[in-house]
Amino acid sequence: MNSEINLSKLFFGYGIAIFPLFLLTGPLIPEIIMLCVILYSFFFIIKEKKIQFYKNRYFIFFGIFYLSIFFSTILNFYNFNNSINGLLYFRIPLFAFSIWFILNKFLTFDKKIVIFYSIFFLIIIFDSLIQYFYGKNLVGYEMLYDRVSSFFGKELIMGGFILRTLPIFLIYLVMNDILIKKNNNLFFIILISFLCFIVYLSGERTSFALLILFFFTLFFILKYLRKTIIFVVISFICFATILPNLKVSENPNPAKRMFEKSYNQILGVGEERYEKNKKKLFSKIYIFSHDHHGHYLLSYKIFKDHMIFGTGVKGFRYLCRNKIYILENDDGCSTHPHNTYVQILTSNGLVGFSILIFALFFIIREIFVCRKRINSSKEINKYQISKAIALAAIFINMWPLAPTGNFFNNWLSIFYFYPIGFYLFFNFVNEKKIS
Repeated sequence: MNSEINLSKLFFGYGIAIFPLFLLTGPLIPEIIMLCVILYSFFFIIKEKKIQFYKNRYFIFFGIFYLSIFFSTILNFYNFNNSINGLLYFRIPLFAFSIWFILNKFLTFDKKIVIFYSIFFLIIIFDSLIQYFYGKNLVGYEMLYDRVSSFFGKELIMGGFILRTLPIFLIYLVMNDILIKKNNNLFFIILISFLCFIVYLSGERTSFALLILFFFTLFFILKYLRKTIIFVVISFICFATILPNLKVSENPNPAKRMFEKSYNQILGVGEERYEKNKKKLFSKIYIFSHDHHGHYLLSYKIFKDHMIFGTGVKGFRYLCRNKIYILENDDGCSTHPHNTYVQILTSNGLVGFSILIFALFFIIREIFVCRKRINSSKEINKYQISKAIALAAIFINMWPLAPTGNFFNNWLSIFYFYPIGFYLFFNFVNEKKIS
């Protein structure tokens, strides 16, 4: 019996802790693990009669959200391939509830996870610096478009991966009394600062902006981490100032892509040829860039004909070439609208969009409630602090004013719901302590 429990703890408990790393292997392995986690959790929830993991307001909310996806998919059944993601999307929210159950069952918050993540991040940092200074990484991947991608190769997603993995790492640091109670946390401050620098080198502007928002949110909520955040920011500024100047060539210069290119794209510098075809916002600026502006205008045209339930999960890519929607010069057509809120408005209509807006305001309210409880408490509650980190991770995923990937992409959807499982667990523990 004990060997069975230890094996389950090893596979499910530690598997959940390092699950983001499985996403590096491609879609198959994470899908298999996610399915195993869901089935395992469902079996023991029913067997042990712990129905509270399903009988709660969060489960009802995500059930309603899934139904909005389901109905929009059924009402706009273009073909099986375009509909399968919508019909099976229920597994993604279920994964969050399964994470909650497994964290509660095994409580795998030991130092092994901290050591594992630390080694993994050190390898990523070292490899990224090699690629930045020498043009190739340890396995021979060259830089593309002057952007550091490390072991991700042609997939320019390293910044987004670090952004969404870092909060989980911070949770395990807090749960092991690191960064809060111990004074010997200089190593982890430097490590986190370097991770921020690697996101900067990746050239992923949205990831870098959301990373700033993440730390700003933590600074707002957590009085215990403010000194740590200040040290991280100072260290990052030093790295971003000194290290690029050690490179013999000025290219790539991450500052130019992060700031100068973003500024030019918003103003439309060098893209004056498009101004006759598409008006700027307030006749002065584009929303993020000319291309993003086109996505949003085209989405609005499609939305007006599918206002209530939307076009379905892949309706945008299916309809954007339709002659009744197409913009001049084929502007705006893509696989998705490149903004979560615009995508949900187009694919799920006002029904799905209103659910998403409700979730955003709920998270904002939770942030203020969490801050109030932490500030009013005289004792350090690492469960409450970890809940705050999970909230900050969810908040940056829901931030509306940023270009995003495809919400219904498996990789991104899993990353969106992954911290929700941690939030549900820590919220459950804290509510038990209060009651």
